[in-house]
Amino acid sequence: MPRRTSQMLRFVVVGGSIAGVACAYALQEAGHQVLVVEQGDGRCNTHGGIRSPPNMTRLLNHWGLGPAIARVSVKANRFTFRDGKSGEELGPLVLHEKLMKALAADFLYMQHGALHAMFVEFAKSAGVQFRYNTEVVSVDPWKGVVITRKGAKLSADVIIGADGYRSVVRPVVVGPEGMKGVLDKRVSVNITVPTDLMRQHKDLVQLTVSPEWSLWLGDDCAMHGLLTVDPQSSKKEYGIVMHVPTDGKPSQNSWARSQPLDEKFLKLDRFEPRIQKLVRLAQTMTPTGHTIYEPFDNWVHESGKVVLVGEAAHPLMPNGSHNAAMSIEDAMTLSTLFSLPASKSHTSVLLSAYEELRQPRCAATQASELRKRDFICLPLGPEQQARDDGLRDARARALLDWDEAEEEFLRDTWEEYIDLFAFDAREAVEDWWTKWGPAISRPRMSDSRIESVVATSASGYFAGSGSMSAFAGGRMKC
Repeated sequence: MPRRTSQMLRFVVVGGSIAGVACAYALQEAGHQVLVVEQGDGRCNTHGGIRSPPNMTRLLNHWGLGPAIARVSVKANRFTFRDGKSGEELGPLVLHEKLMKALAADFLYMQHGALHAMFVEFAKSAGVQFRYNTEVVSVDPWKGVVITRKGAKLSADVIIGADGYRSVVRPVVVGPEGMKGVLDKRVSVNITVPTDLMRQHKDLVQLTVSPEWSLWLGDDCAMHGLLTVDPQSSKKEYGIVMHVPTDGKPSQNSWARSQPLDEKFLKLDRFEPRIQKLVRLAQTMTPTGHTIYEPFDNWVHESGKVVLVGEAAHPLMPNGSHNAAMSIEDAMTLSTLFSLPASKSHTSVLLSAYEELRQPRCAATQASELRKRDFICLPLGPEQQARDDGLRDARARALLDWDEAEEEFLRDTWEEYIDLFAFDAREAVEDWWTKWGPAISRPRMSDSRIESVVATSASGYFAGSGSMSAFAGGRMKC
């Protein structure tokens, strides 16, 4: 695909999140000039575990981060569902070798802080400038100006809002609806336990060595855990997430406020004794509330100078499988678009393409994440019994070799996962450019007409993309 060689742009990224720093790195690598403005001091030592599904891992590898990621990640081999109260294995979801080979990327676990630090290092090496301890209080979308608490005005050709759940930039783009939502009835809680402590208990040792992602399905709540690597000590830690009902009490939308462990709040008595012991090894917990928003109509301001990425654009449920993945896909989409041989006058067209390419994908993922969370958190009753019976019935078939399994079973089990895992944000842009690049490059075609064409084409891109049809009849062409 051809690349831009002139008319480079100035970007100001508001927010030093993973989404913000990934965008900054990729755009700087594409030849643009990027400044990241972050209200914090730049330190991000969070040990919470995040998942890197194949659609994310593939992009990290494309950027050349694969070797660095390998040093601080654990490769998953399966997901195991367990009864929360008894510990009985209900059923696995096995990441078959042929499946992962066809997806051309692994499902990995790592710590949030490790991935963030890696992107910061790569971004600084690429030439990205950072301003820490700088709070942004407003944005002038028509002039392309960011205004800080101290009154400084920072100009840019494009302002990227990557400032997370409580975004300052979002209302500028979305309007009042960007601040309206419904409080989730569940809260997500992060807990980290050193494996050194776990190894002192015989019944917890297996969890310190197994690469599986374990999920305990409790009464109206759930817990899942996985191994991560502390990049500072290279020691493994066990990252736990608990989804518990709020009982009508609002919870902070914060990732950083840890507090003493509260067994009653965690509904710990609804889990097997082994899990109770595991959680009690932790000293603190970090609850994170969530506001559920309907997908926003706009991610790009009508001025064509402000765009949203990451949680500012699509606030996903905390601690899902695709929070970081959607941010990385945003960064790849935006940077690939702005690597194309378009002129500065086409900036609004490229931003419109970004919006149209990303919105359906993120809306579908948001719905999928909430649906999966609610599935593992069913209260005791007929629905929960049917779920558990279904997992038990599928257990024997799930353990079969991929080529021996029934097509209908594979389709029922894997279709939604493959829709998520097989998607490649870079290829989506390449396909879009193949179809519409000649029109954009045509000198006499007006920008307004190009934008109309782009919107129509991009919204239709997702018809069948990344579906099981790519895996012929439920079997992959390896």
